Amino acid sequence: MTSPSGEGMRFGIMASHQYPHADDLGAHLRDLFGTVELAAELGYDSVWTINHFQSNLATPQPISMMASLIPYSGEMTLGTGILLLPLFHPVHVAEEFATLDHLSGGRVVLGVGAGYRENEFAAFGIDPDSRFRRLDESLRLIRDLWSGEPVTSDGEFYPLQDATIGIRPLTPGGPPIWVGAGGKKAVRRAARLGDAWYAPGNSPSKRFLPEHVEIYDEALVEAGKDPARVERPVGVELYCAPTTERAVDVALPHARTEYSTYAEYPALRWQRDRFDELVVNTLLLGSPDALIERIGALRDLGFNHLIFRPGWLGMPAEQVRASLRLFATEVFPAFR
Repeated sequence: MTSPSGEGMRFGIMASHQYPHADDLGAHLRDLFGTVELAAELGYDSVWTINHFQSNLATPQPISMMASLIPYSGEMTLGTGILLLPLFHPVHVAEEFATLDHLSGGRVVLGVGAGYRENEFAAFGIDPDSRFRRLDESLRLIRDLWSGEPVTSDGEFYPLQDATIGIRPLTPGGPPIWVGAGGKKAVRRAARLGDAWYAPGNSPSKRFLPEHVEIYDEALVEAGKDPARVERPVGVELYCAPTTERAVDVALPHARTEYSTYAEYPALRWQRDRFDELVVNTLLLGSPDALIERIGALRDLGFNHLIFRPGWLGMPAEQVRASLRLFATEVFPAFR
């Protein structure tokens, strides 16, 4: 399956802006901006910011990061991968992303998810059990607000009376909305409310993606949408080196550090306990030929926009860039 525009597969990178608190944040951000600039020159299609609050890593916030990346990103799409929507008010998000849409010349995607870290919900005084209802209500309101028409809603969380936003988006109807989702109900919600399901490619289960693609396709049809016309992004961890052995040697220690940091959150403890399984089944560490085979399997499932974290905690910028260069030179041509 080719992408809706018929261009073959697209490739994007996570701007993985999280760093040890003791490090020089300014130096890391300069490295990141240089890496994004290189990715744009190499022909990558998109760049994605991340969102956490009260993190155990220094994590600049995604909306500010998107704005700062605009001048470095060439023609790349800029998106949140993902914004924790239940922690924001929909009027705030509608206005911020309409602003970013103008600042970027219409290159923005609003990527959202429900969140999973208990400390984040506690900080905002939000009941985590309400997060999916908040996500639903927010997405409907954001789309309505982007229309430019007055919005009245007596919703559970965000009642509005004749509300209009102060800046309408540049893109008619507003930027595309991608919904990150892992569970079956959440994937159905992504089909109903989003323009794309941003699929997590790091489940240790080989059955996860095929089963959930099927659920997503069924839900698209139920929602009156054409499964052949939606963008199909998947997020993975990837490192490209001349040999698979070299890719594993370079990337694995850094990936292990980052995953053990995530595993300090109760919902992700399994990532530490099952790290080796995660590596075998999900981390795409390999030579160009090995990666072409692994990505080919994702393309055969229908995915047409591969987004990957190009480096992990402590990895020098030059190693990140070496992987991006080799991947663009050797792997892009197999899919375009």
